[in-house]
Amino acid sequence: MRSGKATCPGTVTCNGQEIPYTIIYSDRSRSWAIEVKADASVIVRMPQNIPPEKVRTLVETKSEWIYQQVQKYTLRPQISRRYTDGETLPFLGQDYPVVRKTGDHAKAEFTDGQFYITLPDGFTESDQTAIARDLIIMLYRRIGTSPLEEIIRHYSPLAEVDPPRLRIRMQERKWGCCTPKNGIIVNARTLLAPKIVAEYIVVHELVHLRFRHHQKTFWNEVERLMPTYRDAETILKNDGWKFVF
Repeated sequence: MRSGKATCPGTVTCNGQEIPYTIIYSDRSRSWAIEVKADASVIVRMPQNIPPEKVRTLVETKSEWIYQQVQKYTLRPQISRRYTDGETLPFLGQDYPVVRKTGDHAKAEFTDGQFYITLPDGFTESDQTAIARDLIIMLYRRIGTSPLEEIIRHYSPLAEVDPPRLRIRMQERKWGCCTPKNGIIVNARTLLAPKIVAEYIVVHELVHLRFRHHQKTFWNEVERLMPTYRDAETILKNDGWKFVF
């Protein structure tokens, strides 16, 4: 008997290509789902006690789709950020230059339309990139609060909800979600997207405070508040993989 979460590997073959996948069993799952991630890895989410043989049969029914998704992600250019001079970072649809320098303390600031990153000496280039990335993520979470709260203040009365508490976090799968106490969480990666995407994510979660589902009444309310929401969904569908730190 499995409890909590457990993983198990498997493979499926399509068009002569053997594609590995990871089965994640969870006692919270009620149905099965397949996810092909941006790095072309394949995750199969399953309820408890479904044997690997049964999982394989289900995965094989989706093998052509899995193959197409893996090919799509494999052929995409990789987004590689080093956070050095000459690079730019997007923030709500506008690109801003990076200025990196050496100093006594590691820090990142956004001033006069530029991202300033300060790193001490003595680190390898890969370590400097990792530290700079962490600093930038923390900075985005700080400077992203004001514009997102402005969107919340605008839409909350229109959505007939009290302005919720906002948190900005790095999330692997979701662009946004609600909390049990009527707060909302927005993925920090949203701040790398055009502003219409951030607006849509906030509106989506505000509507969820009243409608905890994705039925017609939910989508009617989203469209009432933001008639252009489908434009944001198209951006996320086509370009969401680009919004990475």
